[in-house]
Amino acid sequence: MADWWKGILKDIREKTAGMDREQKLAYIGTYYWYHILFAAVGLFLVVLLVRHLFFGEPPKEFTLVMVNQAIDFERDEKLAQDFGEAAGIDRERITVDSNYVFSYVGKQIEGANESSFDKFFFRLGGGELDGAIIPESFYRYCMELDYEFADLGAMLTSEQKSRCQDQLLEQGGACNGIYIEDTPLMAYLDQEADDPVILIFFEKEEHREADRMFLEFALGNAG
Repeated sequence: MADWWKGILKDIREKTAGMDREQKLAYIGTYYWYHILFAAVGLFLVVLLVRHLFFGEPPKEFTLVMVNQAIDFERDEKLAQDFGEAAGIDRERITVDSNYVFSYVGKQIEGANESSFDKFFFRLGGGELDGAIIPESFYRYCMELDYEFADLGAMLTSEQKSRCQDQLLEQGGACNGIYIEDTPLMAYLDQEADDPVILIFFEKEEHREADRMFLEFALGNAG
C-alpha cells in the first residue's frame, strides 16, 4: 500500500510539474479522484478497526430482557438509566431490551416476531442474560423445559423476605422469582389480569451482585 501510494504521488508530481496550484487541484480531481476515494475508505476501515479493538463498548455488568412487554426503547433507556444511577453502575454497562415479543405453547401473541423466541433462548444458552421480566405463563413454559432460575432467597435479606413474602414465587424449596405487581418496578411495565409479571434471574454467578442490586431496585430500596 505504501509503495502504491508513493507511486501515485510521484506520478502526480511529474505530470503537474508545470501547473499552478489551481490547475494541479483540477488535474488531481479529474484523474485521481478514485485513488483518493480508495485511500479514504482504507483509512476509515483502519480507524474503525482500531476503535473496535481498543475503544469498543465496555463489558456489560447487567443484561435484562422483557418478554411480551410493549416494545418501547425510550422506556428501556429510562429503566437502565434509573437503575444505573441507583446502583452506581455506569449506564453503558447495562442493557435493558424489550424487543422480545413472541408466542409459545399456551400463549399466542398476535403480530409476534417469532425470531425473538429463538434469539431469547440463543442468548440464554450463551450465558448472555442475567435477568428477565416475564409473564407467569412463560415462567411455567420454561419450567416445563427444565430451565433453572437463581434462588432469590440468597439475595434477599430477612427483612425483605418478610416484607414481600406474599410476592415470592417459591417452588421446590427455592424462590425462583418475585411477582412485581406491587413493587415500584411496576411503574415501567404492563401486565394482563390473568398473567402476572415476574422478575427472575438466571443461574449465572458472574454478575450475581448486579442481580442483587437490581432486585433491591425493584423493591424500592436500592442505593
